[in-house]
Amino acid sequence: MKKTIIILFLLASALLVKAQHVQPDSIIKVTPTKTGTHTTYAYTIAGKVQTPDEVKIKLLAYVPSANEFQQAKIETKWAVVSTVGFAVSAIGAVIEYANNNNAPVTEHHSLTGAYIFTGVATAFFTSAVINLVQAGKHKTKAMKVYNQRFE
Repeated sequence: MKKTIIILFLLASALLVKAQHVQPDSIIKVTPTKTGTHTTYAYTIAGKVQTPDEVKIKLLAYVPSANEFQQAKIETKWAVVSTVGFAVSAIGAVIEYANNNNAPVTEHHSLTGAYIFTGVATAFFTSAVINLVQAGKHKTKAMKVYNQRFE
């Protein structure tokens, strides 16, 4: 019985020592700095400014935050694809409007192609905005998941 009490006492004291061990402040913080009329954001860990690449390495080293970070990269790629689609279809819409509005008054001209290109451009623009918002959410979540380990 005495051995059991001694073992429990030693285990409890070991847990207390571990609980009192000070963990370095590894939380990633985003600090806004205002320079003139512009606001820039700096990443800090333990009060030291970090480059975006250093933060990326930290996020990718922890699997749960790496998954969110990868999802953010995918959303960003789709935003770029949608932006290119928007630009191409918007140019197509402008060309269609110009071609059909410059025709002589006696000719029959249809703006159907221009309307279709405008609709496609609107869809691509909407897709780009949604993908960028989602990418931002995933990046924010990646930092939250990373920081939860230290809270």
